[in-house]
Amino acid sequence: MAPPSSLLRSLLARSQVGGALLARPAAATTGRTFATKASKAGDDDTPFEVDVAPFQVHKLESFPEPKVETTKKEVLAFFRDLFRMRRMEIAADVLYKGKFIRGFCHLYDGQEAVCVGMEASINYEDAIITSYRDHCTYLGRGGNIYEVVAELLGRKDGCSRGIGGSMHMYLRENNFYGGNGIVGAQVPLGVGIAFQQKYNKKRNCTFTMYGDGAANQGQGFEALNIAALWDLPVVYVCENNHFGMGTAGTSYEGVEKRTLRPVPPNPDSPIRPQTLINQELADRRSPKMEKSSRAD
Repeated sequence: MAPPSSLLRSLLARSQVGGALLARPAAATTGRTFATKASKAGDDDTPFEVDVAPFQVHKLESFPEPKVETTKKEVLAFFRDLFRMRRMEIAADVLYKGKFIRGFCHLYDGQEAVCVGMEASINYEDAIITSYRDHCTYLGRGGNIYEVVAELLGRKDGCSRGIGGSMHMYLRENNFYGGNGIVGAQVPLGVGIAFQQKYNKKRNCTFTMYGDGAANQGQGFEALNIAALWDLPVVYVCENNHFGMGTAGTSYEGVEKRTLRPVPPNPDSPIRPQTLINQELADRRSPKMEKSSRAD
């Protein structure tokens, strides 16, 4: 079997990631590497509107606009970012199954749009803290594929010098605070980061990311209460993939119907409202859960 370095280069080459991304940078990234709005005139810079999926809101009097304005250049840049993330995670999956990556390996494929969309609206002065599913979030903060994979392989060129592994990737200069292995533990830490932003009178905010499996953690509610009492600049971002590790959300969520009001959908949009998706998931409840509900 090929050594890890040659295997990695082969995988990334077939993934069309590009050889330039394999080169370790001489210095830390200072500028944004992700998509930004185009400034030059041209066909790729002509703005157009796109329908988005209907929003669901809670206790809001006004709704976000169901249309957004973008350009062909911006959309293609988003796609390239998404594609790089997906191919990197697929390569990591192959390395893990080949036993080149030891220990844990929490992949992010299927959730890349959360990171790319969020990064398109903020800058590196804003802070992000996330869970153990952090490979692509590290890329979004200005890291590169070489550093991610080197970290996964336990090499000193990794973003945490090879001792952090899959769950502990950091980029302090761009305000990325990991990469936290304990379920839900990053939520109160994110509130603490937001506290120092307010204390130091910074005009930025912190994005505290967690999964739906961590949404039942008591520490999350306690930190949310403190954030509200002290009016801290923190945004809770729940990456709901409908699974807590290997357990479906319908098996660990006691409330099926959430107190959300759906925005009236656009009848001409091909995108299905989230309410229909939630109903389909609820309809697929296990027989054991149905039997328990009938018994109650």
